[in-house]
Amino acid sequence: MRTQKTFQIFILLLLVTVLSSCNMPRSVVPPLSPAEQTAIINTSVAETVAAGGDDTSHSDNSDAGTASDTPEPGDVVTDTLEPSDTPELDTPTPSDTPVPCNRAEFVKDVNVPDGKEFDPGENFTKTWRLKNTGSCTWTSGYNIVFDGGDSMDAPSSVQLTSGTVDPGENVDVSVDLTAPDDGGTYRGNWKLRDSANVVFGIDNSNSNVFWVEIKVVLPEETVTITWDSRGQVDQSGDIHSPNNAGDNSLDEGLQGFITYDLSSLPNDADITKVRFKVTSYDILGNPFGKLGCMRVYADNYGVLAAADYTPPPVSNHINKFCSEAELSNASIQEFNSKGIDAINDELASDEFQIRLQFNELESNNDSVGDVVRGQFDLKITYQ
Repeated sequence: MRTQKTFQIFILLLLVTVLSSCNMPRSVVPPLSPAEQTAIINTSVAETVAAGGDDTSHSDNSDAGTASDTPEPGDVVTDTLEPSDTPELDTPTPSDTPVPCNRAEFVKDVNVPDGKEFDPGENFTKTWRLKNTGSCTWTSGYNIVFDGGDSMDAPSSVQLTSGTVDPGENVDVSVDLTAPDDGGTYRGNWKLRDSANVVFGIDNSNSNVFWVEIKVVLPEETVTITWDSRGQVDQSGDIHSPNNAGDNSLDEGLQGFITYDLSSLPNDADITKVRFKVTSYDILGNPFGKLGCMRVYADNYGVLAAADYTPPPVSNHINKFCSEAELSNASIQEFNSKGIDAINDELASDEFQIRLQFNELESNNDSVGDVVRGQFDLKITYQ
């Protein structure tokens, strides 16, 4: 723009010079004075500058500054850049994950829930409901296959379906099984196999298998065992034939001992319940009122001796009676778990021994005998 303005001023000056030098009559064009020439030039420059400010036909590179093109010293000229358009990034559309051909989910146990009890050797049928969650149709060439654990006499494989199972459909599949002969918990694991013999599992199972789990419960038998030998030891070490417990008129404690023969029980029997059955008894004095509770302890004393007398206090009783009425109470007569375990431990030895004693006091020192005299059998239930 500066070049254009300079050119315009040059033209005006040239016109003034030409006009002033033309040989014209003075009466028509009087000569201009220096002051008039300067005024004409200044007016033309001002009009030219004003006209340039309104010009909108410039290219993108034209100067759009103020009337003064030359900045004053110290002025900072900053070109303002128009923001450029930021191109939008193309976000790729995620592709769908392909569904595998063979995939399955466990739906439910149609029958035989986990932990169902069966008798030894009992036959049963287990049925599962499975869902085809893959992309391939299950055909008659598909099977379920045993994958470890307890087979329970199952075949190694069973046909999954005689027809077809399309993706998204359910199918019920069954297998015939037999409960083992021994008691306990048993579990058999299963998977699927396609027509190309490719084995695959269940997606919604941590172990990738579906299974059958049962409990075999052995039938219970109950036997009654009477005492095989018995005796009594008093506080002074004397041994007598009955199995009395309490104290005597000499204020000595009395403890009774009984041995039971377990040879009629199988060595691998599982004892589930023991009842210390009081078949008969009589009471001297007031042992329960004066000496407390009569307790029963497992005691492998062998051949009865004076050293078998055990002063109180003693822990780990397997039964106790705190009144005469309790002697006839069937629920009170039952051994606790310590007593059951003690008999299980002695099955192989064919002998179980106990000790009867009042544990709170050996004697109440009233010179009166306070004694329980009884006959006690073991009623044992086992599998």
